Amino acid sequence: MNIKIKSILTVSVAVLIVFGFGVSLLTGDKKNYSQAERRKLEEFPEVNVSEIWSGDYMTDFENASVDQFPMRDFFRKIKAYAVTDLLMQSDNNGVFTCDGHISKLEYPLKYEMLDHASNCFENIYTTYFKGTDSNVYFSVIPDKNMFLAEKNNILAFDYSKMISYMKHKMSHMKYIDIVPFLSADDYYSTDSHWKQERITDIADFIAETMGTHIADDFNENTVNKRFYGVYHGQSALDYSPDTLVCLTNETIENLVVTIYPNGVAEKSEVYDMEKAFGKDPYEMFLSGSQPIVEIENHKNKNGRKLVIFRDSFGSSIAPLLASGYGKITLVDTRYVQPSMLSQFIGNDTDDVLFIYSSLILNSSLALR
Repeated sequence: MNIKIKSILTVSVAVLIVFGFGVSLLTGDKKNYSQAERRKLEEFPEVNVSEIWSGDYMTDFENASVDQFPMRDFFRKIKAYAVTDLLMQSDNNGVFTCDGHISKLEYPLKYEMLDHASNCFENIYTTYFKGTDSNVYFSVIPDKNMFLAEKNNILAFDYSKMISYMKHKMSHMKYIDIVPFLSADDYYSTDSHWKQERITDIADFIAETMGTHIADDFNENTVNKRFYGVYHGQSALDYSPDTLVCLTNETIENLVVTIYPNGVAEKSEVYDMEKAFGKDPYEMFLSGSQPIVEIENHKNKNGRKLVIFRDSFGSSIAPLLASGYGKITLVDTRYVQPSMLSQFIGNDTDDVLFIYSSLILNSSLALR
């Protein structure tokens, strides 16, 4: 075969590949959500003369083309292995692996975000708890980079500085230091969250600090579903799934749970098994992201009431604290305005706990 024929064949194959991908891009099935990346995908914009004239149409089209490209996850995987294995880079798009974990770079420390968070907490404290008999506590949950980054030469901010800064800003609250109880293995290997079965000692310590006693006779129930956390899809790497475990005992089995997803009360469960087999299995804990969750323990005799201001980490630790209280109310101000809380927070609140992950504190604009 002469050089001319080889050249023609090479060009023809290239044209067919480009043409084929182009046709597939424009005519293939469109997806609006990436399960792997846990995010909405850009969709192709409708043709509009003014959008074309302004240039916005092509910008939106290009963004959608990247998200809707045929075999996108396959090419993401090739790129991820090329970057990490061939080029020997420590991370791919900010996601790295070390010590059996997948994690995401968290840098730098954003003091303006810490200020925003503390201002939100201060407003809630002043409105509902200042001058009352409520005991108010605060705690920071560090992300697992605190235990992975330094020894593996991964870029990360100084967690001690973050905690010290927040303690200073929230000095009117008693700080509960849970860092000594944590290690990297207390977190899922493919996800950002901590494992419920590994934080019973933290629940004991928090309860003891707040002056109550909780049961520690838990039974482990393993969910028959492979748990691929948020970092697994973002990394695009082949990685073993986590095991999802929930803890039960007599108290937890008899709790009455009410959620308010749209401001209207709905009965729920401590562990929502439907969500355990959904898009994000971690949402099985107290039905995931909810503005308000009420947990009632009718077998509790002391009648104490606890209000927890929290992010998603709070969903898995709250059931462990339930035996020490008659009622626990969880509030996530990312989904509810603090001004609307008077119907859920009474003057008879005994304890208040603000417990937030460093991930939320360092990117706190969603807090209100």
